[in-house]
Amino acid sequence: MKVLKKGELRKEFLNRREAMGEEEVAFYSEKIRAGLKNLSDFKNAKRILLYCPIKKEPDLTSLIWESVSLKKEVLLPKVAHDRLRLYRIQTPQQLKPGSFCIPEPDGGDEVDPQQVELAVVPGIVFDTRGYRIGFGKGFYDKLLKGVKGVKVGVAYSFQVLEEIPIDEWDQPVDVLVTELYILKGGKKYEY
Repeated sequence: MKVLKKGELRKEFLNRREAMGEEEVAFYSEKIRAGLKNLSDFKNAKRILLYCPIKKEPDLTSLIWESVSLKKEVLLPKVAHDRLRLYRIQTPQQLKPGSFCIPEPDGGDEVDPQQVELAVVPGIVFDTRGYRIGFGKGFYDKLLKGVKGVKVGVAYSFQVLEEIPIDEWDQPVDVLVTELYILKGGKKYEY
């Protein structure tokens, strides 16, 4: 069997994800949000990193504002040159279209990645070891290297393979949440 390279996997799974219908994305995203909210790591975390979805990534947007209402400190990433910087947000008015047309914080209080208690990150492909393939710019790998808290990947179950090719700079997640199961510590917990 031919082993696909990162670029080939990225293209194939991005196409598969973008072929999803809006109702399917909404349904699976709700299941992923529920799985995430049930994690003790999520419940206990006071300072969490979330993201604004693009290209049919799992949509956790409602979780951003729900977490703010629960008095959690919510951080969102902002592209700054070749890195992601994290900013505390409290209202939708703080978000403006930024790099790659992704809603980003427009100013506010910057937070050091080492202070993140739980980081939720998307990806195009994950493997059962927690490694991920993103868009290829290395933004999240650089960021996750500095995160001391729990790293949680979110994806649709079809985006999870047994193993993907990795490079020495790749940073794995500790937990993976899909619409069907949670993968943590090498064990699969189905809903």
